[in-house]
Amino acid sequence: MAEYVELGGNLKVYTQSPLEAQYIYDEIFEQGCYDGIELAERPLVFDIGGNIGMFVLFIKNKYPDAEVVSFEPMPDSIELFGANMALHGLDDVTLHRTALGSVPESGVTFSFFPMLPANSTRYPEIKELPKAQMAEKVDRALVEQIYHAEKVTVDVERLAAFLPEDRHVDLLKVDVEGAEADVLLGIDDSQWSRIRRVVVEVADLDGQLDRVCGILRKAGFDVVPQRAPLTEEENRYYMVHAARH
Repeated sequence: MAEYVELGGNLKVYTQSPLEAQYIYDEIFEQGCYDGIELAERPLVFDIGGNIGMFVLFIKNKYPDAEVVSFEPMPDSIELFGANMALHGLDDVTLHRTALGSVPESGVTFSFFPMLPANSTRYPEIKELPKAQMAEKVDRALVEQIYHAEKVTVDVERLAAFLPEDRHVDLLKVDVEGAEADVLLGIDDSQWSRIRRVVVEVADLDGQLDRVCGILRKAGFDVVPQRAPLTEEENRYYMVHAARH
């Protein structure tokens, strides 16, 4: 059930999980995980992993004339994303209701976590580490309740199909819970030169951080990985910032 909450700085949103929404607010607006990114006055921003729209609210607050193209496959989050765009009267925001990957696929199973919707993922095995870490602090039964998953079937497209042929993308943001490399591999080699800056949140599991950094370096970016705000080293979460030489 959606709740209407105030997170800080008078920012009000609809959310299914007030605790998670507060965490995302702190990460983005207070801890500045996207600080240091300077864009054109009217940037074109691609937001992969739109969730309920918190990143869009951040971008539109900083760049009111920005055009944002978002992607979100989870139906509950899609509904709240639309509600939050309407609540704040935002325009020039387009939402594509699809997941992204390296190849087009139909009927792919994702795990949706009602209590942690931003953690929803195609690869639920990556949640075993945070579950184990949480179980060191609270009862295991509570952990299983928090990470209770519902199966959702969605289609997957390649980002290449959505990138404009006649414009530069000022910022590509990717936060897709384990599918970051898949998303980047869904961009054609010929399209990379039209992307000016990339920021990716990555869980450094099974070589994923090195893989993401390698893809971006091959595409011609200077790449700087930094530990994500509000995390400890053992959490293995990184923000990867990539800019053109």
